[in-house]
Amino acid sequence: MHFQIDHVRAEKHRGETIENNLALACTHCNRHKGPNIAGFDAETGQTIRLFNPRSDIWEEHFAVDGPRIVGITAIGRATVGVLEMNKADRLLVRTALLREEEE
Repeated sequence: MHFQIDHVRAEKHRGETIENNLALACTHCNRHKGPNIAGFDAETGQTIRLFNPRSDIWEEHFAVDGPRIVGITAIGRATVGVLEMNKADRLLVRTALLREEEE
């Protein structure tokens, strides 16, 4: 898998190219995130900021169910939706990775 360097807060939203505003992202997630800093929570319909890997704790916002990533908070659900983390191709990749771990 290849990763891209992503601006957590996009340059177009005054995000700086400094270490604490950069994160590794898979190409799929980075392409879907784009300059977005928020998304809609499918449960409440509210606009919610996206997960920030520099200040948020993964386990507080996400759970794993087999190959699926489940948002367990509004931030998690909005992030899963915007990044389209559970599209069929992503599930296939994660399923293959889980099989490799078992071997």
